[in-house]
Amino acid sequence: MFRLVSQRPYVSKKDPNEKGVTLTLQITKDDTDYGVDKKTGFKRDNNVLNTFDVTVLNDKERIDIQKGDYLRLLDFVPEKSFVIGFDLILRFKDVEKINVKKQ
Repeated sequence: MFRLVSQRPYVSKKDPNEKGVTLTLQITKDDTDYGVDKKTGFKRDNNVLNTFDVTVLNDKERIDIQKGDYLRLLDFVPEKSFVIGFDLILRFKDVEKINVKKQ
C-alpha cells in the first residue's frame, strides 16, 4: 500500500504509442529489519515516508486517484522495468485505490 504524492502524463521516447502516468508514491509501511550500521552501531532506518516513482502503462494521461489517497500497484511489467545505477525504473499495468479507515 502506497500514498499518492503526485502524477504526470508519460509517453515513451522509444515508442510514442506507449503511454501512461508516472506516479510519485510515498511508502506507508515497511516492516523489514535492515540491521545495524557497522560504522555507527545504530539501527538502520526503514523506508517509511520515503518516495519513489513508478510508471503505469495504461494509455491514460491521468488516473482517478487524488493526492493523499492510498493505492495498490497491479501487474508488474518486468520486461519494461530496469535499473540504471541506483535508480529503479518500475512499470505496472494498473493501480487500484484503497479505502483506508481513519481512526
